[in-house]
Formats: sequence, C-alpha cells, structure tokens
Amino acid sequence: MNEIKTVRIHALSTAISPLSHMMGVQGNESILNRAKVMSGGQIHEVPVLSGNAIRHKMVREPGASHIVQSVGLYGKLNIDQANYLFYGGSLTESAIADNLKKIAEMQELLPLYRLLGGSLKNQVISGSLLVSAGTLVCDENRETLEKLLPPHLIQGTPELRSCEDYVSGHQYTRGDARKKPGAVSPDADTDDKTGLMIYSGQNVIAGAVFYHSFILQNVSRLEVGALAACVQDWQKDGGTIGGMARIGHGKLETKLCVDGGNFFGDEIDLCAYADEYRAHVLDNRESIVAWLADAFPDKPKAAKPPKTKEKDAQPQLTDYFGEIFDRDGDGNA
Repeated sequence: MNEIKTVRIHALSTAISPLSHMMGVQGNESILNRAKVMSGGQIHEVPVLSGNAIRHKMVREPGASHIVQSVGLYGKLNIDQANYLFYGGSLTESAIADNLKKIAEMQELLPLYRLLGGSLKNQVISGSLLVSAGTLVCDENRETLEKLLPPHLIQGTPELRSCEDYVSGHQYTRGDARKKPGAVSPDADTDDKTGLMIYSGQNVIAGAVFYHSFILQNVSRLEVGALAACVQDWQKDGGTIGGMARIGHGKLETKLCVDGGNFFGDEIDLCAYADEYRAHVLDNRESIVAWLADAFPDKPKAAKPPKTKEKDAQPQLTDYFGEIFDRDGDGNA
C-alpha cells in the first residue's frame, strides 16, 4: 500500500431544516446537545454535533450500506457480520488466535475499515480516522474557529452571531384516528375526551452552519476515496443527522475541502478518488464476501434432541410398580 502523510479534510455543514440533535429531556421538552465554551470571560453552553454522531451517520452507516449492496450481501449477513460492518463489532471470544493475516487482508480489501477500525471476535483493531465534533459557527466559538479554519474558509462563513440566535423550538401534536373518515368502526367508543399528545423541544434553525473535520492518518488514495464516497452517499440519502428525520428535521448540506495540497503527487480530487474506491469494492466483491465468512463464520445450529415415541415418554404403571414390588425377581409383585 502506498502510504502518504496525514490528510485533513475540512467540512462546513449548513442546516437546511431544523436540527434536533438532542442530549436529553427537561420536563416534557427535549433539550439540544450542548458543549460548555469560554468566551468573553463567561461560560456559555453552545449547541454542538457530537463527533460520534458525525462518524456514524456520515461515514460508517452509508459506507457499510454501500459495501453490502455492492457485494450482494443484502439480507444475507449473519449477526456478527452485520454488527461489524454497521456498528464496529464486539469482542465475543478470548484472544487465542493469531489474526495478523486476517487483519492484513481486511486492510487490503476494505479500506473503509482501515479508517474506522472495529472488533474481530477476539481482537480490537484501531482505525486511522479522527472525527471532530461539529462546532457551531457563532460568536461564542470565534476563537476556536479562528484556530481551526483556514483563512479562505473563514471568509466563506456567515456573520458571527450569538449562539442563541440560532436556537428555536418546535411543538407538534400527534394525530387522532377519530378525525380520519372511515378509519374507525361506527360501533367504536369515541367518547374518550383525552387530549391529543403534544410533544415539544429545542432545535437549531435552518441556515445555521457547523464546522467539523476528518483527519486521515497514514492513508492511501483508497482510504480518502472511501471517506468521500461515504459522504456522497449520505448526502444522496438525505444527509440527515440527529432526531426527527421522519418529519424533515436534521437535513445538512455538507461541503468538503482538503487541507494542504499535493499529498499524492497531484491535485487531490475527492470525486475521482471516490470513484476509484467504488471500483475497488466491485473488483474485490468475492474476496470481501470470503473474508467476512472467514472472520465471522455462521454459528453451527444446535442439534435438536431426537423425538421420543409417546409410549417411551410415558412409562407403563404396571412396569413402574412391578420394578418397585417385584423384590424376588420372579415377575410376581
């Protein structure tokens, strides 16, 4: 594998619908995920996108879906294979085997999981991708943004306003089947006066911008292409993060910008590298299927106990009492 320097990819994600990335509930209201920030000598609680949510929604989930569809494993994965691809897997066995060959094959066949890492059944494999939290582009984060963003990106961000200018609220009411013509039987009891369920919460308004970054350590073109392909697929599938996507919340429009320059000896073209990665997956689909089967084999099905005949299952009373009372062994009780 042709290894090169670390690559940093900057991202600006603009909310194009209300964003509901929550951290909990206060009373009956859902509360936004926030981080404490020191600004102007005071501590402020500023809305933030967690790095874990970005990593899963923008990279792992769309990347796993692409592999499963491309190699023809949709609906055919066992639980260990699915957990590894979509959630990183988990340790289920003691480390008693040498996994060097298996890990080397994984890194060659699955560049995405060289980035993400994960757990084989008996060993944790570290990844090479670092994902930052999503920093709201606001006045309270001014000093942080000046340290993180390249000058040309700072010029492209909106005017820095207070973080609270980007916070609003929502309130929705669940429907009532009694209002749906023909849905309820004429004989149904509809005298219940219970009020319709109201649910509410905070959200970041459309138009707010978050800055975040991806740092890829010691990677090749294929790893960079894997990340770019994941973000492309995530955007095509709606580009959502946080909760309430079912009613239109959480849509982001994300733009990527590579930091630095010619790490690969030519201008970095994320779209071209994404195409190279997709071709790599298709070219190696049979080997990928074989690797998954070897790393996470199907569990043997437990043998069913043989069926017993009814007369064997229920001992005859005469036999039972005969065994007890025939002390002389002559067949007579």
